[in-house]
Amino acid sequence: MRSDIVISVKNLTKTYRIFGHPGDRIKQALTLGRVHFHKNFTALRDLSFDIKKGEIVGIIGRNGSGKSTLLQLVCNILKPTSGNIYVNGRISALLELGAGFNPEFTGRENVYFQGAVMGLAKSEMDRRFAEIAAFADIGDFIDQPVRIYSSGMYLRLAFAAAVNVDTDILVVDEALAVGDAGFRSRCFQRIGELRNAGCTILFVSHDTEQIVRLCSQALLIDDGELLLSGRPDYVVNQFQRLLASKPSIREITRKQLREMQRNCDLISDEPLKPEPDNGIPFTVESYDSGLQSEIALPYIPNGAVIEEVKILTVSGERVNQLLSGRKYRCVYKVHFTSDAANIRCAILFKTSGQLDLGGAFSAPTSKDGVPVVCSGSTLDVTFEFNCTLNPGIYFLSVSVFGSLAGIEYALHGITCAEIFRVAASPKHLGIASIDFGCQASIRAADATRP
Repeated sequence: MRSDIVISVKNLTKTYRIFGHPGDRIKQALTLGRVHFHKNFTALRDLSFDIKKGEIVGIIGRNGSGKSTLLQLVCNILKPTSGNIYVNGRISALLELGAGFNPEFTGRENVYFQGAVMGLAKSEMDRRFAEIAAFADIGDFIDQPVRIYSSGMYLRLAFAAAVNVDTDILVVDEALAVGDAGFRSRCFQRIGELRNAGCTILFVSHDTEQIVRLCSQALLIDDGELLLSGRPDYVVNQFQRLLASKPSIREITRKQLREMQRNCDLISDEPLKPEPDNGIPFTVESYDSGLQSEIALPYIPNGAVIEEVKILTVSGERVNQLLSGRKYRCVYKVHFTSDAANIRCAILFKTSGQLDLGGAFSAPTSKDGVPVVCSGSTLDVTFEFNCTLNPGIYFLSVSVFGSLAGIEYALHGITCAEIFRVAASPKHLGIASIDFGCQASIRAADATRP
């Protein structure tokens, strides 16, 4: 194994025996295995991937896809049915909420116990304890049995204990989804410190913005299979396509993702690089053909096809260089290839890092959408919006939804259908433009002050 690889997974498979009744396990044992009273359930199937030292890798997938099972295998809590896992370094893990804590121990006792499991001497934990307690910030509860803790207090202490020890690999399962805003902010700051120190981080999250924000690589697991790995923004977009697919076409989407995984050109480790800003200021809206990129990701058509996505000025000119404070329109056409009901359309703005900024539906709920649309018809869609974004590169995604038996599903969508640049006054900071009033005056020097 290469020296820069800290986790290497080769042809990993994990299969469980599922018994219909507790007594069936005894019956099978009495027959010496000649008669089977169980069914096999394969949680993971033939996974292979490598993780380099210092990488932050996010794992995404639907519930029950095998993500948590994978983390438990990496941590050596479970044994694989077949295949191999090589881990080069010390692992600190935060899996199920409070896993590894004794509910009868106090918080302090559990922290020292976790340190002992990690191979740290009591004197070393004495030195670290004040920092752990301060990070957890649970006050006097640190000396109370953890069985009386709330879930938030449990998490605070467990995370603090996991990230304040010397570790080569940190494994986290959904812990960042719990806790208040202040605690999550401290978690992100600490993760950044660990990354800068060369720690490898592997975590599961259903928050795709966390995956894009934190990770250098992402893995998409579905039904126990590694469908896609690579650049986080790309993998997240494809995961959203998978989620939007109806069950009848989900396998088609899965097949496409497998083909993408085999295409090394599509799954590059390089970050997304839209056309860079050349530094030349512009003061009028315009359309720059060189700004467009090849990253538009259409869903599989499911009764409709979106066409001719454009951003227009109020006078009808197509633009992709916008001015903050101006009004614009997003227009597109939806051609229906089958009858549909309760139609509503949507737009969504994203940053160049693929974080969702905001968007809108054409109707509040599916019941308020267009009641019936016949096959062969075309729907002209117009969204009008005020540009309140500050200078930068942004993306626009579009989609159309219908419903059947009260369940809404995607008929079609295009992620990153348009790329555009925004210009504004250099006094603005951040992403969104907010109107501020400011007064500042200079006072004469105070002779009494040193």
